[in-house]
Amino acid sequence: MTDSLEGMTYEKWRSLPPKERRALRDLSDLTPQLKGLEGYRVEVEDVYGETRRFIVSVSGGWRPCHIELKRIDSRWGNAADSEYRSVRVVRKVRHVEV
Repeated sequence: MTDSLEGMTYEKWRSLPPKERRALRDLSDLTPQLKGLEGYRVEVEDVYGETRRFIVSVSGGWRPCHIELKRIDSRWGNAADSEYRSVRVVRKVRHVEV
């Protein structure tokens, strides 16, 4: 099996039409527990027992990851953990496309 993203560069990615980009995206780095919760505020307990709330969003590019947005008007956030002890939906806050 060949990796269709092998040798991908920012310039190549930007030159592709949106439909091709969606078809090529590798979603394997998304956090399984957060899939389908994009645009929701959630409360999580991480593997260290810490509790926090954030809005689930997704980074751009050909291998996106989930990101933790602190506020509704945040433009940037930290990469989400790969695993949580628990995830609880608080409420829907905005539309996010994956």
